[in-house]
Amino acid sequence: YDVTVTTNDQLLVADFDHHCIYTFTLDGNYVSKFATRGPGRGQLSKPISLTTDLCGFVLVAEVGNNRVSIFNKDGKFVHCFGSEGSGDGKFKGPCGIAISPTGNIYVSDYRNSRVQIFSTY
Repeated sequence: YDVTVTTNDQLLVADFDHHCIYTFTLDGNYVSKFATRGPGRGQLSKPISLTTDLCGFVLVAEVGNNRVSIFNKDGKFVHCFGSEGSGDGKFKGPCGIAISPTGNIYVSDYRNSRVQIFSTY
């Protein structure tokens, strides 16, 4: 449902229905796919939004797992944060993600009716 362009000029597409991220050239040629469906580390469930940081890391907001998963520029899993809930650092439907020029991460949290700000990951 979302697209972003990486620091090495590749187009990333979040596929909500197939629970993965596709990589394409800017001309639209398929390059690769990463992640599979599931709740495990490095797996995705309903990825709805993604962005990249200046170092090339890919941050993916997952509605199904109520978390943010982070992958390196090659699609290898690095880290994740968040879980289901309404407290700080918890989500109920993270549906958008953005990174500010200073590196803050903004995650819109649909069912909690808020935007959470994270300074590190």
